Amino acid sequence: MRLLRRLLRLPNLAFHVLAGVCITALFAGLLGRSAIDPSYRRLKRWWLGRIVRILGGRISTYGTPVTGGSLLAANHVSWLDIPLLGGQTDITFLSKSEVKAWPVIGWLADKAGTLFIERGKRDGAKGASEQIAEHLQQNERVLMFPEGTTTDNIRILPFHARLFAAAVTAKVAIQPVAIHYKTPQGQTHPLVPYLNPQTLLQNLWRILGEPQILIEVHFLPAIDSQACARKELAAYSEQQVRAALKLDPVKQVNNPV
Repeated sequence: MRLLRRLLRLPNLAFHVLAGVCITALFAGLLGRSAIDPSYRRLKRWWLGRIVRILGGRISTYGTPVTGGSLLAANHVSWLDIPLLGGQTDITFLSKSEVKAWPVIGWLADKAGTLFIERGKRDGAKGASEQIAEHLQQNERVLMFPEGTTTDNIRILPFHARLFAAAVTAKVAIQPVAIHYKTPQGQTHPLVPYLNPQTLLQNLWRILGEPQILIEVHFLPAIDSQACARKELAAYSEQQVRAALKLDPVKQVNNPV
């Protein structure tokens, strides 16, 4: 049954990726539209959201995205987090620079306005923070994964504070976002996490065979970026995500608002 499900979904997904290439070539290439063009953004949201539906995702959303410029700080489980959140609202993504070199996906990400950070490079975080602040000041929502890597859908890692400085500089709100993938029986999903040493194709193949993936997305109350230093902002954002996922807090952090 899993094999049949994969064989039915795979051509559908491949055709959808091809449609994304055509849409991008038309809008970003021939028509010269920017990544923030309203009609281009609507198509991107539709395209990203349909990826989740093709893979059997059923989304329950709690809360709403903050209007205007804001920095979204989400826990990171899978590459699926990106189409999941991108299908929910207009977002500018932050990604590792290696993604830009990926065939097809890197080109699509670049043309969609993704911001790329060079991990491990001296001043890489500083340059990314300046880029993010610039986009935040242009009234965009920027999504980052402050853990810096994916986790197993059971725990989360400490939120790194460096990129929270962008929200402080731009004087915009920070909105924590909690993501949880579940099986149809309501248990934490063991196959969705994209962890080493898996390849992207290996992870995709596992997901393609799943009958249904239940997904919870929590857009949590916004935090005033001017209320305290970036380390406290990062710690409180992490605490809010932990609470939404019903995980034990590492330590209690006072509300900075």
